[in-house]
Amino acid sequence: MASVLLAMVGAGVFQLIALSLGWDASVMTGMLAPDAPIAERWQVRLMLAIGHLSTFILAGWVVVRFFYPPNSRALAYLRATRLPDIRLVVSGILLMLAAIPLVLFLYNLNQALPLSEVFRSLEEQTNDTIKGLLQMDNGLELLANLMLIALLPAIGEELVFRGVVQQQLQRSIASPWLAIVLASAIFSFIHFQFEGFLPRMLLGILLGWLYWRSQNLWVPVAAHFVNNAAQVVGQYLYSREISTLDLEQDIEVPWPAAAGSLFLVLGIMYLIHTRIHHSSFIIHHSEK
Repeated sequence: MASVLLAMVGAGVFQLIALSLGWDASVMTGMLAPDAPIAERWQVRLMLAIGHLSTFILAGWVVVRFFYPPNSRALAYLRATRLPDIRLVVSGILLMLAAIPLVLFLYNLNQALPLSEVFRSLEEQTNDTIKGLLQMDNGLELLANLMLIALLPAIGEELVFRGVVQQQLQRSIASPWLAIVLASAIFSFIHFQFEGFLPRMLLGILLGWLYWRSQNLWVPVAAHFVNNAAQVVGQYLYSREISTLDLEQDIEVPWPAAAGSLFLVLGIMYLIHTRIHHSSFIIHHSEK
């Protein structure tokens, strides 16, 4: 409820800004053509930034503060009072990077599933907007995209889906794994990009597992940021002709590569679990 109300507030704020600056009404839709001019790209970036700040970061914080009024208790509930051991952060990032081939393989499978024309049309519009946003003519646009596509989602989505949704599910469900999977399904569904539902759910499971095992919100936040930032930087390097890999094109991943990725993911998860169990990592439990 808080997310819906604050999303409406955010939309109203952007509308006032757009009207005061005389922007075209079409920008209100949030849709962007792949070859949109730079002015439109900046307008949509502002709209999306305001929307994410209000819908996720502000709404999530309001919910937590409502139940835990003092700042210290709210942060303790989120397990965000202290920074984790840097080795744990690096391990979480390596986990996400190792999962890339498996994620791409699941995306290939997901695309083969039947999808209604309505959802397919929405998917195409969303993909066009993403392609438009990823057109970066200079370093300033790169920094803006790192903020919009990597940093804000890393903080806002982890706060809501791991810090609030997953924790509430874990309080109601005996199995932590079931709570993680359900929270990840909700996380993937909320994006309304169903051609990528399965790979996004897998990423949510890995992030949820990192949160559960580390007991520190900043671990999945860092992993989430690097996962998204790598895609932004990769596309920028391609546009500058520094890289030959176009991330906007579908990448076919053979099953042996996906199997190898799964093996690495499970291996890294085992190492993280073992090191945490033997207190090799110094984890700051925010509840204490």
